[in-house]
Amino acid sequence: MPSIDTKVVAEVADLKVKEVKEKKEKKEKKEKKEKKEKKEKKEKRSRKADSSESDEEVKPGFKKARLETPSPVETPRDQTPEAEAEGENAIPENLRLSSYKISPSTVAALAARGINALFPIQAETFNYIYNGNDVLGRARTGTGKTLAFSLPMVEVLLKDSGSSDRGRTPRVLVLAPTRDLAIQVSNEFSSIAPNLKTICVYGGTPMHEQTSALRSGVDVVIGTPGRCLDHINRGNLRLDSLRFVCLDEADQMLDIGFADDMEQVLQHVRTQKESRGASAPKHQTLLFSATAPEWIKRTVEKYLDPKYVNVDLVGNSRVKTNENIRHYAIPSTWQSRKDVIGDVVAVYGGNRGLTVIFANTKAEADELALTDKLRADAKVLHGDIPQAQRELTLQGFREAKVKCIICTDVLARGIDIPMVDLVINCQPPKDVETYVHRSGRTGRAGRKGVCVTFFKAQEEYMIQNIQRRAGMEMVKAGPPQPQDIIAATAQDAADIVAKVVKNVIPMFKPIAESMIAENFNGDATEALAAALAQISGYGAGVRARSLMSATEGFTTMIFRLTHEIQHAGYVRNILSRNFPKLGYEDVKGMRMTKDMMGVVFDVVSEKLEVDDKNKIFLAGNRWTDLDNITLEVAKSLPELEQRMDDRRGGNGGGRGGFGGGGRGGFRGGRGGYGGGGGFRGGRGGRR
Repeated sequence: MPSIDTKVVAEVADLKVKEVKEKKEKKEKKEKKEKKEKKEKKEKRSRKADSSESDEEVKPGFKKARLETPSPVETPRDQTPEAEAEGENAIPENLRLSSYKISPSTVAALAARGINALFPIQAETFNYIYNGNDVLGRARTGTGKTLAFSLPMVEVLLKDSGSSDRGRTPRVLVLAPTRDLAIQVSNEFSSIAPNLKTICVYGGTPMHEQTSALRSGVDVVIGTPGRCLDHINRGNLRLDSLRFVCLDEADQMLDIGFADDMEQVLQHVRTQKESRGASAPKHQTLLFSATAPEWIKRTVEKYLDPKYVNVDLVGNSRVKTNENIRHYAIPSTWQSRKDVIGDVVAVYGGNRGLTVIFANTKAEADELALTDKLRADAKVLHGDIPQAQRELTLQGFREAKVKCIICTDVLARGIDIPMVDLVINCQPPKDVETYVHRSGRTGRAGRKGVCVTFFKAQEEYMIQNIQRRAGMEMVKAGPPQPQDIIAATAQDAADIVAKVVKNVIPMFKPIAESMIAENFNGDATEALAAALAQISGYGAGVRARSLMSATEGFTTMIFRLTHEIQHAGYVRNILSRNFPKLGYEDVKGMRMTKDMMGVVFDVVSEKLEVDDKNKIFLAGNRWTDLDNITLEVAKSLPELEQRMDDRRGGNGGGRGGFGGGGRGGFRGGRGGYGGGGGFRGGRGGRR
């Protein structure tokens, strides 16, 4: 028998391995190439879809920045829409600063703020404003409307190089509905054009200081309509040299509360220009807002040039809210709401995220700020707060020193704080415009955001109305459950402990060693876990909550059947027969599932026990699943049958209700909101 040449065998084996390796590498390259092509096609379709949303399509080549971040609190704070761009060539031509007549000094000022490209509304309006047109601008919240009008106005003023004499009258007047928005717009002008003298005038501050500033000479005046009108009537504010009159948040400016003052200011502009005669420069009128009610057209016809330009990046799209925002609705009673809000902030705000909570009244805002779970990090912001304190609070919020602001609608309009992660409505706003502006405080500058709205059972029709009129769907979710809260807050507590300065640790060692020995039987891990629980604010434990009403001390359960039933009373009878010690008052809120093959209900948590084998005991009696009926503790809410009053539609509810939810609810702590049915996935929306 011939001998085997082991050397040859080894060489053949090596060749075989090499061949397999080469095939594998070729396959991986091919898959990588296909994946890349697929991604490019998807991005191309996305760009096409984005550009077709408006009546006046944005210029070709616009790529809408998207940050695919699963959770708002995980988005880096310095990330902006142009952060992905690698040099000017990576920015679409129509969004490049170099494509517009922007002076080098302004480009440098923008670069200092990390702005290297324009947003669509800014790109679409720049040339129209710069070239002398009146403009009506409309875009979704958080898309850069303030810079859209301030940037071209600044460039026109710099190009004209007007007088710098003492006592000069303003060339720009911007009206804003609130003091806070006026201050923000003023800061915008000052940051991009520090050589222009800008003054901000509003109520609640001494009149004489503003008077002195106006008389000493000014280029730009930003203010609220009432205070501007006061200065006009006193002769402090001259309007005959104006090149621009701009109404920011025009829909609110033109609303009933501001209409009279606004009309008078615009009429004064006309009168003073006519009195000066031919030497008065022609002025442009600009209106910017996120929404545009029908009646705004009457004012446009009266005060804008007939050849005005309408730049509408919302158009007839049904979706009026920012597309970077995920919307959720949580049912709750008024009594439980304050505590649940604290849990929502803990789960989706944490130590790093910024939260804005909207209350309908000043008293509600003050009361909510006293809640134990919010007290340490929350500040109140409403009309009764002195202006100096309001400015300090907003500045602290922008710098992330203040983590949570509780406010009335004073903050809903236009205030630009790009890093807000979570917006909470304590109850549904009464109109869709308010919802659009409130939710628009998050999801700004290309970031992802979450808006949570609490509602009572009788307010469900208001949620349906907002969904229909805003052209979006809210996911109906339950309140955060104990496992969600612990998962979210434990890491925050651990981060706090990890940051303790090392040289102070020895001072606490003796008491720590004593506690471990006496209270935890020498188990250091258990002692540290107890410390983390206390730091998290849940040292007294976390009680279960109903997924349907957020009521503490109740657990939501689901009976599932293999056949349809006509009424929830069918399950009530099953409970009565199988659990005689379970009182009538121990079971609440029975609701049929939409498929008529299940019933959801709440049971007093103290009467429920689930052993380590998932066996269920109610009031001491064990439940055993049958072939046609099962019982389980609900981890999320299925889609529920509408109540009779919801079917009638309330004030415009009717069909369409909640998409809500198969697999809704908060799940997975800070895991984010990356899916359909709840804060973390599963099926959602309408079936």
